[in-house]
Amino acid sequence: MKNTTLAELVRRHPLATTFLNERHIDYCCGGNSMLFESIQAKGYETQAFLAELEQYLIEEEAKFKPTIPDDLYTMDVPSLITHLEVTHHRDERQLFSAIDEKITTILSVHYQHHKAELIEVFRLYSDLKKELVIHFAQEEQQVFPLMQAPVTVESLAQVEALEDDHKAAGEIIKALERATHDFSTPSDACPTYVATYALLKQLVEDIFLHIYKENSILFPIFEQGVNA
Repeated sequence: MKNTTLAELVRRHPLATTFLNERHIDYCCGGNSMLFESIQAKGYETQAFLAELEQYLIEEEAKFKPTIPDDLYTMDVPSLITHLEVTHHRDERQLFSAIDEKITTILSVHYQHHKAELIEVFRLYSDLKKELVIHFAQEEQQVFPLMQAPVTVESLAQVEALEDDHKAAGEIIKALERATHDFSTPSDACPTYVATYALLKQLVEDIFLHIYKENSILFPIFEQGVNA
């Protein structure tokens, strides 16, 4: 496998997202980073990592549909915006609703034995939700309408601000992964505890794909002036 940017790797092999997520290789906010350098920065041996990645892709691509459909790369800006709103914006709002009650419950029920972890998880989840709920409103009501018109200095500046928001969300996600030990529950976890962490993992994986699609597909197409 040749050295390439993480964004290009995911473009050619969408199922690599799961492999990279599990090894904390940041392809969404760090999409312009080179693969080999990213592997080394995380302390992995390059050739062993690449061999494992190639074998994973052979096995997974034979079993599953691509995580990112090929047609996304040829969509115009309005179509991409519609895709983002009816998939990631909708799904992440639904996940927030599903998590809200459960995370409050486990904080209360398991406070005595796991208070340090659960307080940190609750704080980080709350920060992530606040960041994204505001982000959704800004996109839907302000930035996305501007992006469906010819490119201007103002719209480019607002897109850059969205990229900064993505970096902030990415940092919260990394902290949440550390706080939950990669969403692993303790041995005394009740079914609600297990379900909460599973939903948090699902939320994070969806956000990673969401950010990737905006940073590496939507924004570059917009900046090239490809508007319908």
